[in-house]
Formats: sequence, structure tokens, C-alpha cells
Amino acid sequence: MIFGQFGDMVKQARELQSNLKKVKDELARAKYEGEAGGIKVTVNGEMDILEVKGAGANLNSFKDAANKALKLAKDDAADKLKKATGGISIPGLT
Repeated sequence: MIFGQFGDMVKQARELQSNLKKVKDELARAKYEGEAGGIKVTVNGEMDILEVKGAGANLNSFKDAANKALKLAKDDAADKLKKATGGISIPGLT
């Protein structure tokens, strides 16, 4: 009986690993946009700035737009990881 439970745990761990890889791949392809003061910043789910558009060099607007896009990316990543882990809190991951 103990071996059966261990086998189930291993199976669940493999499924979790597979789900987390899918989420990571999905986040790498995802794009999020933040806009402020006529500047638009696009980031991916890995928190990389992909594109900056806009006229002028208003750095405060750039910062605000970038932070809005990054917050969208972080919130989406947290939501997807929560779903992938079945709501289990994994320190450093969720």
C-alpha cells in the first residue's frame, strides 16, 4: 500500500512538473502592454521589455507604462502558476 501511495505521489509530481513547464512556455510567448503619458511599453511574461513606442522622452511616463505592463505580466503569471499547482503555495514560485 505504501508503494502505491508513493507511485501516486511521483505521478502527481510529474504532472505538476509538466504543467509548470507549459505555464512557463506560455508566459514566454505572452505579451502585456502598459500605457501612460503617450508612451506604450510591451513586455513578456518573463518580465523582458519587448518594445517601447511613443513620442518624446518623458521618463516618468516610460516608468509608469513599464510598471503597468510588468504588473499585468506578474499578475497573470501568479494566476497561471496558482492554477497549475492546484492552489498549492510553493515559496519562490507562486
